[in-house]
Order: sequence, then C-alpha cells, then structure tokens
Amino acid sequence: MTTPAERKNQQVWDSIEAGALKQALQLCNRRLKKGEKVDFSQTLKAHTLTLLSTPAGTSEALQLAQQLSSKTPVIDSVDCLRLLTRVWNELGAAHTSEISQLWERAAKSRPKDEALAREWLWGTVRSLDWRGAQKAAMSLQKGFPGRREYWFWAAVTCLLLHNSLPEMAPDRKLFGMLAYKMVAKSRDDTPLDTTVVPPRAIQTSQEVTLMLELLAYVAPPTANKEALELLDSKNLGVDSKIGGGDWWGLARKRLEVLEESKDWKMLWEVCKELVKDKKKKEDEAALTENGGGGNGEGTNGEGDPAAKKDGASPDDEVATKGRGDDWLIWERFVKAVGELWSSGEKEPGRAALEVILTHCTASATARNPNLALVKFSSVFHDEHGGPEGTPTLLEACKEYFAKTGTKSACFEDLKVYLEMLEETETEEFLKAYLGDERGNRGTPEINVWARVRDVNPVQQKVRIERVAATINHYKFIYLLTMSPIKPPLTEEVVSKLNEFITSAIRTYTSSLSLGHNLLPTDTQYGDDAALLSVMGLVRLSTLSDPPSPIPLYQSAIILNTLLQKSKHNYEALLLLVRIYLLLGAIPLAMEVYPRLNIKQIQNDTLAHFLLTRISVLHPSSNKTEPLLKEALKIYETSRIQTPGMLVLAYERGSYAQMMGFVEFADRVSGSVCRGMWEIERRRLARLRPSLATQQKNGELIRDGDQNIWDNRDFSVIISCERSTQSPFEETFRLGATPGENWTKGFSAVERLVEHLLDPTPVGGSIPEHVLSVLSRILSDEKAMVEFTPVESEYLSIMQLAATAATTTEQNSLKSTLSKILSSLPKPPPAASIAPHTWVYLHTANMILDLVAILQTHFIPHVKQKKLTNELSTALGALKQAVIANAAALAKEIGEEEDSDKEQELVDGVLALEGVGKELRTWGIESRVEAVRAVRKSLAAAITGVGKGK
Repeated sequence: MTTPAERKNQQVWDSIEAGALKQALQLCNRRLKKGEKVDFSQTLKAHTLTLLSTPAGTSEALQLAQQLSSKTPVIDSVDCLRLLTRVWNELGAAHTSEISQLWERAAKSRPKDEALAREWLWGTVRSLDWRGAQKAAMSLQKGFPGRREYWFWAAVTCLLLHNSLPEMAPDRKLFGMLAYKMVAKSRDDTPLDTTVVPPRAIQTSQEVTLMLELLAYVAPPTANKEALELLDSKNLGVDSKIGGGDWWGLARKRLEVLEESKDWKMLWEVCKELVKDKKKKEDEAALTENGGGGNGEGTNGEGDPAAKKDGASPDDEVATKGRGDDWLIWERFVKAVGELWSSGEKEPGRAALEVILTHCTASATARNPNLALVKFSSVFHDEHGGPEGTPTLLEACKEYFAKTGTKSACFEDLKVYLEMLEETETEEFLKAYLGDERGNRGTPEINVWARVRDVNPVQQKVRIERVAATINHYKFIYLLTMSPIKPPLTEEVVSKLNEFITSAIRTYTSSLSLGHNLLPTDTQYGDDAALLSVMGLVRLSTLSDPPSPIPLYQSAIILNTLLQKSKHNYEALLLLVRIYLLLGAIPLAMEVYPRLNIKQIQNDTLAHFLLTRISVLHPSSNKTEPLLKEALKIYETSRIQTPGMLVLAYERGSYAQMMGFVEFADRVSGSVCRGMWEIERRRLARLRPSLATQQKNGELIRDGDQNIWDNRDFSVIISCERSTQSPFEETFRLGATPGENWTKGFSAVERLVEHLLDPTPVGGSIPEHVLSVLSRILSDEKAMVEFTPVESEYLSIMQLAATAATTTEQNSLKSTLSKILSSLPKPPPAASIAPHTWVYLHTANMILDLVAILQTHFIPHVKQKKLTNELSTALGALKQAVIANAAALAKEIGEEEDSDKEQELVDGVLALEGVGKELRTWGIESRVEAVRAVRKSLAAAITGVGKGK
C-alpha cells in the first residue's frame, strides 16, 4: 500500500503531467507551509519551478537545489537524489559538476552500499559529465573489486573523458594512457587457453573492440602494429573463440589496419583466404542453410557482412573463415594487387585475375566478383597493361552491364569507372546496348513498349527486367552526355534534352501496365524513368537565362502523376516538395510534406527540405508552427534518451556502441538544424504575434560554440551527375544554402532582440557581442555565401542597430540612425510569373520581420525619441508598401483563371514540342487544373504576407 506522502507526491506528478504547473506548485507550497520539510517535497518543488521557467522561479529553484545538495546530514535517498539530479540538469550545463558532488557525498556516507555507488556513476553518465563519471567509476572498481565489469567500466569511462577533453588539455593524455594501461593489463592477463579466464582478463569480443578503440586514440604511432598483433593472436584475434563473437567486425578491422599500414602483401594474403573458390562457397552456403547466417553483397563497398556465429570454434575453418563475402574484401583484394604490381610483384596480379575470372564464371550474375573485374581493369586502365588476359576497362564495363544491367545498383556500381573512359569509349559503351525498337524521335531504347496484362510470368519478368535495363541505360546517357552540359542553352542543347526527357517519359508510361499486380505500398517498375525526365526538365529550367518556370510546372505534373500510382515514392515526394517551394506554392508543399512521414532523427537530417527559411515563406499558415515544433522535439528527446542508452550500454558491456551513442549525442546537441529551427520559430512569433505568448524560447547557438555538426542529408534525391559536377539536388535549391555562419549570424540577431526586450545589466555586453559576430560574418566572403541578398541587407541593418544600442553620444547615434534609414530595403517587385516565385515571398517576409524588430524592439529602446521619428515613419510606410504590393499581386494571380495570362502559361506547359506533347496524352483538362492549383497555392501564400496574427 502507498503511504500518505506517496499519495501526495502522486497528486503533484499528476498535475505536472496534465500541464497544470501552477497547480503543482501550489500543492508543493501547501505541504511545505504545513511544516512538511522532507527532502523529497522540497526537491519536487524545485523541479516544478524549473518546469515553470520564469526568472524568479528558476532563481528559487537554484537556491533550493543548493540548500539540498549541501545539507548535513547528506541526502542518501536514491529517489530524491535522482530527482535532484534532474533539477540540476534542468538548471543548465553550468551546474553539471554539482551532480557529481551530490552523488559523491551520498556514496561516501555509505561506502559499503554498492547500489548507491552505481547510482553515482549513472547520475554522472546521464549528465554526460565524464570527469565526474571517471571519478565515480574508479571509486566503484576500487570499492568492489570482485565485479569484473567495474574494471572495464572504469577503463571505458577514462576513454570517454579523454575523448571529451580538448586536444590541448593537459590531462587528456593522462586519462587516455590510464584507460590503455587498464585494458592492456586485461589483454596481457588473457591466457592462450581461454577455457578458464581470470576475472579481469578480456572475455568478450566487445572488450577486444574496446582495446582496438583505445589504440587508435591513445597510441597512434604504434596503433596499427599493436592492433595487428591483437587481431592475429590466438587467444583474442579474429579466429579465436573470443573474437568469434564478432567475427566480421574484427575481420573488417584487420583489413582496415592492413590497408592503413600499407602492408599490401599481407592484405593480399588475407583477402585471398577470404575470397573462397566456388566449391568452398557452395559448402559454406549449405552450412549456412543448416546453421544460420548468410552472405551479404555490398554496393560499391557498402553492404552487410555475413551473419556472425557467436562462440564459433577456432578449429572449424569453414565457420570462422570465408564469412563476409563482402565488397569490402574484393575491393581491398584488388587494391593490394594493384599496389604490389606497381612495386614490381607481378605474380599476385596474375593469381588475382585467375581467382576473379573463376568466380565470374561460376556465378555469372554475382555482383561482387564481376564488379571486382571492373575494378581490376581500372587499376591498369591508364597504362593499358596488367596481367595477360586483363580486359580493357571498356570491355569490363560492357560485360558488367550485360550481366547486371537489370539490377538497380548497376548505375552506382559502374558510374565511377565510366567517368575514367575517353569520350569515344563512352560513346561505344552507350551504343552497345541499343534495343531492337526505337522511340519516335530516334533515342535508343530497349523494347518495353508492348502492353502486357495476361502473359505468362516468364515473359512478364523479362519485360520488367528490360525496363530496369532501359532505366540504367538512360542513367548512363544522362551521366555521360547530359551532366557535362553548360550554359548557354542553345537550340541543339534544347533538342538533346527534349529527346532525353520525352524518351524517358515514354519508358515510364509504357511500363505502367507491368505493375498491375503490385501492392499499394510498392513503387512502379518505371518510376526512375519519370524521375530522370524530371531531372532533364530541371536542367532545362536552370540552363535558361533567366531560369524558366515552365519545366518546373511540367515536372510537378509528372511527379503528381507518378505519386498517384506510387504513393510512397520517397524521392518523388522530396522532388515535388522542392519544386512547389520554387514555384511559391508553399501550401501545396506543406500538403505533400506529411506524406514523407518524417519522424525522430529524420527531423534533423531531412526536415530541411521544407523547413529551411519556412518562417519567411509562409508565416500565415497554421501548419508552420506545428511543423517547427515537431522538428525541434528530437533534440529534447535525444537529451533525455541518450543518457539512458549509455547506461544500458554500460550494463550490457556494449563498449563499441557507447562511442556511437556519445557521438550521436554530440551531433544532435550541436546540430546546425537545431539552431536554424529555433531561429525560424522566433521569427514566426514576430510575424505572428499571437504565437509569442504561447512560445517558450529554446537555446540559441553561440558564436564560440565549437561542437557544430551539419547532419543534413542532401543525397536522398536521385543524382546522375558526374563527380566533377554538383549533385543534382544542389543545382535547384532555394537560394543560398544556410549553414553554421547563417545560424550564428541570425542567432546573434535574436540575442540582440532579447537584449532590447530586457536590457538588464547582466546582458549589458550583448550588443557589443552581437556587433562582433555580425562584423566578422559580414566581412567574410566565404561566410556570406550562406545568405540571400535580402538576408545580407537585413544583417547589415542589424549591425547598425547593434551599433546604435551601444552608442550614448547624440551625434553618433543620429548618424547611425540615418544610416539605418538610408539602408532600408525596397519592397520586392511584383511579377506574377517569375522564374522562382519563392524569392518574392522570402524577400517580402524578411522585410516585414526586419520592420517588426526595428519598430517593436529597437525604436522603443532608443531613449532620444526625437531622433527616431523619421525612421519610425519610414518603417511604417515600408510595411504598408510591402503589404499593399502583396495584396495587389495576390489579387492579380487570383483573377488569372480563364484569362489570357493563364492560357499563355498553360500553352507553355503543354507545348506541342518536347514533353508538353506527351503530357497532352495524359489529359489536357487535368493538366490545366494542375497548373491552376499551383497558381492558387501561390496566391494563398502571397495573400498571407503581412497577415500573421
């Protein structure tokens, strides 16, 4: 049964969970007023005060936390200590050391209490206080020497402390060496016969991995030598009983170390053993079927190894060798041969070619050996040499396409090698795979035109494979002939692109009948052909001067059509979001975005496709604030969950995972997107003042922050560009790509706004700091590439505002205010059909945000009101001009339906030349409605300019 105190505590927790924080505080105060001075009640009050986040409440919580942490006798209740740890964490990173001291005092008051000593460690780990954790872990292993895991916990904690310290920290090397000596002692204590192992000796593959991690950090000069000795040892090496727990992980590490050491002969020998002949591979396949496991094939080096067999006997050669038939092995196999050949050792090259050809013959369509032959040929491509029988790179590429051209990875596998060929060779490669039939415009195509429904499965499969081969062929056409195209956009280039686009779209259309049996969640077989046509259209748009919006409208129609059949095609959804944004159809982009189903960490890696500058693209939408709020959740979730995962990794002895968790925590907490989304939320609150009262500001990135990570993933969108060209996605972004400088610059602006709102003596240095940051960024050409033109103007004016905020002399202030007045931007020109209409929205809303700061925060801060009258009038006029301009433009676009202007746009989209002719076959009326929907969405976004409430 629960006690009365527990029931009272539960009432407070229920109020907190319901969001009734004031009620929870009242319950705490009521108990304390009645004389209930128990530690937990006071700690619960402090916790509630931190959740309220008021300046007075935070100050009172700090006082309570200090009193509780320093009281005598010390608090030794684990529940109370855990809650007090949360309070200190909520009060900020500046108080992290208090947590370690709190637990240390409690643990020392009960030195024989093992559970309390462990909680001391967990308290510091959850706070990511590695100095405190190291002290706790060393105390734990000394106080309870019978527990072997405490020894390794102490070692790994020393390593984590070493990694957390700056390079020049005087004690960094000390803690690294301490960790190394502890695990090295365990290594040395491990007997050759591992049947019976001493408690503190190494007993698991995770502990072997910990030793390897330590070598890389602590002993870099001899790391490779020691690592190889360890990996080749009989008691702890790759083929040992202990190493068998993670055979492939250690085998991969051995290959990496051999490559780093440039020990090509040994690398060749090891890989030769791993690359088994056909007979042994068949035996292993049979063993796998009986005992579990399997082989994985990578794509250009990326693939999972064979399933590992924990506890495999070192005497069972097949069980411990030959696993991991992975591209990593083949790649290093070929690289070692090339290096040995260059140094004069020819025999490994001849033997390697024989092994590769044997595998290719045995498994005609197996990717790894066939791709190894291509790589082998590339090693000797420049010198046109190699062992006798080595095919030319062109021959190897042609052979590889012939064998694996129906696989989706074929393009990525061959791309790097085709770029090594001369133009005449690439032409020969493309001509080698012409189909029996050709499109209407003469573009080479494989025969996929026959409509198929009631055919036998074999024929169906053949036609599906032909579609895949055709798509790969088009990808190679784009890579070798479209990617190198540069401005200007001549008639010849237009004709070339149109041929490619129309042929790709025909391939897509013709393949649709093959997917009638697919599940609703599947993608159609020809989807990539449609995406290739969109790539061609985007090239048409970007090569035009000025960029033409017509191909973007055509792209939107194609993508919408594709998504009717393949509702979950991720690349198509991302492309459609981007194209809608470029066309200014922000509401439509917001409709499509939820279909991506972005969750958890994807908000840090993928949300940028929509949320970059979203507050100044469509601030009036009710969807904008929830999207930003959802994207910011991952950072708080990570802050709460990562410490728990670290504790679990300690308990399970998963030391390799711990390094990953710590890096993950660093990457998320220092994410540039976290800073960007916080800036977007604050801007949005200015453009929609009703949000300001509901919003609790988060933490801003500071100029001095070193732990800044850009976790954004731009590579998820299809790209067939050459390695010397920018990726396809980069060619049509919404203006300059914001990054660390953008985030630090606008974070400085937000700090200035905070100061203008509350110019307390504590923040007296903020204007000078802001001035320093903005001056640095504005004078740095490399930094300024992250800003659009209107953002640059904005920053320059805020630099002047920061200058004025530090000026007390009247003439100087008057001069600065005059400069601000003369620097005010002009309202954006209203063009109803602009190349990229997002620019209008971005410019108009950035100006309104600037006006909001100057009118609402800056002018009231200037004490000499007479000096601000002219500026105040100019700002009011600028705001009215922007809003009136937007209203007129929105009205103009809204009246386009059935007008000559709409007809002109539709005629361009459905032109009788190029892809327009193909789109007409999909239904003219529906295509007109698609164009009209984009224009209505644009009108809605423009209507919202200045209408935020």
